[in-house]
Amino acid sequence: MLAFLNPDTVPPLLVAAVFAASLLQAVTGIGFGVIAGPALLVTMASAAAIQVSIVLSFLIALLLSPLTLPVVNWRLLRPLFIGVCLGTPIGALAFLGLSLETLKLFAAVVVGAMTLIATGMLSRHPIFETDSMRRRKGVGVVCGILNAALAMPGPPVAAYVTAIKGDKSVIRATTLVTFLFSYPIALMFQYAFVGISDEVLEMATTLSLPTIVGTLSGMYLSRIVGETAFKWLTVVFLSISVGALVVG
Repeated sequence: MLAFLNPDTVPPLLVAAVFAASLLQAVTGIGFGVIAGPALLVTMASAAAIQVSIVLSFLIALLLSPLTLPVVNWRLLRPLFIGVCLGTPIGALAFLGLSLETLKLFAAVVVGAMTLIATGMLSRHPIFETDSMRRRKGVGVVCGILNAALAMPGPPVAAYVTAIKGDKSVIRATTLVTFLFSYPIALMFQYAFVGISDEVLEMATTLSLPTIVGTLSGMYLSRIVGETAFKWLTVVFLSISVGALVVG
């Protein structure tokens, strides 16, 4: 685990990116894949980086579960999870059949649209802020596709719950508990279709300590972030997600 201290084994910038990404995810419920994902892809130069991102994001969700499970909106989560189960096989097939550039373009369009909705700029059109069982399942399907294909399930959930004006604790908890349930499914499909290499396990183990430290730091910061600041932090990092997908 302490191998992350050796710059010859793991670049210091990767360690810093994983720490910052873990902290952000603990505060807002999203952001790990946005910050750590590109750094992992550059370092590992293979699709195995997506699997490492899944493992570390699941670790964050697991660490935060004692805080998030008691306050999650189960009425909202259940249809989301059904959608995730439907979308994950589609994402796994997309991961196998489409180029990384095509997957990123699709994700950028979807997350961009949801970012616009989350800002409230479309609030004059109630359709964009209306909550329904069918819409939750639809968001879950998109979440599942992005989860299996790019290890980025967070933006659709965070944008949707922000748009329907969920409070800070509900947005964060619902997003993180969606991760808790969806990442094992994505990892199972990854294992079935492409396998899990020793490189993935080694890198995930090496980066687990900065992930844990970043998560604990984020748990503390989340207590002092107000509702308005939380909403705009979510919007900012949704926007950064789009930029990372387009430029990366």
